[in-house]
Amino acid sequence: MKGGLAVMIELAHYWADLRTSSVPYDLALLFFPREELPATENPLPALFESLPGLGGAELAILLEPTDGAIHAGCLGHLHARVVVEGRSAHSARPWQGVNAIELALERLAPIAAVKPREVEIDGLRFVEVLTLTEIHGGIAPNVVPDRVEATISYRYAPDRTPEEAEAELRRLAGDAKLEIVGNGAAGRVVVHAPLVERLAQAGDLRFEAKQAWTNVADFTSRGVDAVNLGPGMTSSVHSPDERVEVASLVRTYEALRRFLHGIA
Repeated sequence: MKGGLAVMIELAHYWADLRTSSVPYDLALLFFPREELPATENPLPALFESLPGLGGAELAILLEPTDGAIHAGCLGHLHARVVVEGRSAHSARPWQGVNAIELALERLAPIAAVKPREVEIDGLRFVEVLTLTEIHGGIAPNVVPDRVEATISYRYAPDRTPEEAEAELRRLAGDAKLEIVGNGAAGRVVVHAPLVERLAQAGDLRFEAKQAWTNVADFTSRGVDAVNLGPGMTSSVHSPDERVEVASLVRTYEALRRFLHGIA
């Protein structure tokens, strides 16, 4: 993301130095924080309310790491918590209690067994995945546990609405107590819009599916066409060798500069 910010700052310097009125677009640069935090921390909904003109944009380009491609759309993200309750007892007499860990293993098994689901939209392949990301439980080494909490990350494809995704997860959870922590809608897939096609031509860019949630969804859910395009390698994101190459910074900058001048 810092690589994307660097490109935006360089574009701002370039735009400020222009002494021509021949550019075909009106450029606005939007810098905002907290893009990796839960939906309750997302600053964009309030920004749309305070700046109604933002919803009239023709195209939003989010500078997410995309390996030098245009990533269209994005997965939705449903973050949920499963609570399994039992009854504590001494571990020497487990029949006097109800082991919440054993119950959790039984009730979470159908969720853990869900296979990835592939969805093709406008020729792009999205992979819907359901992942158990956290589990907490237990009182002491000699006590039958009475409570287990597990966290689920459901990355659902753009062919599902948030309501449909929640209904599917509740079906899978069965009798388990399910609490929805957050549910960010998937981003609409924008490939054939004229400005997006011009962007692809300006940078000789290929199209891919965005296999994650991004703030593209904030724009497309409000009727604004939006895509992801930014420097950086998705394979190194959140890894010890996370980095961005200078050549990738330059390539993204040049693609956007050419696009803003209407150069194909």
